[in-house]
Amino acid sequence: MPGVVWPAWKAIVLITQIRNDIDPRNSEAKPFIWTATAEEILAKVRLVQTNIRKLVASNSK
Repeated sequence: MPGVVWPAWKAIVLITQIRNDIDPRNSEAKPFIWTATAEEILAKVRLVQTNIRKLVASNSK
């Protein structure tokens, strides 16, 4: 929201809450294991690109 200024104490509370949520997860972190091949990921990227192009083309008419 443009022009909205939070008091400093609210920002500190928010940061503390985020850290309290993240720190326990990081202490038990496990490496990410990809389940899709690069080819599968790239195929999905191409599909999304095609759909976005179609959407943009249909909205520009």
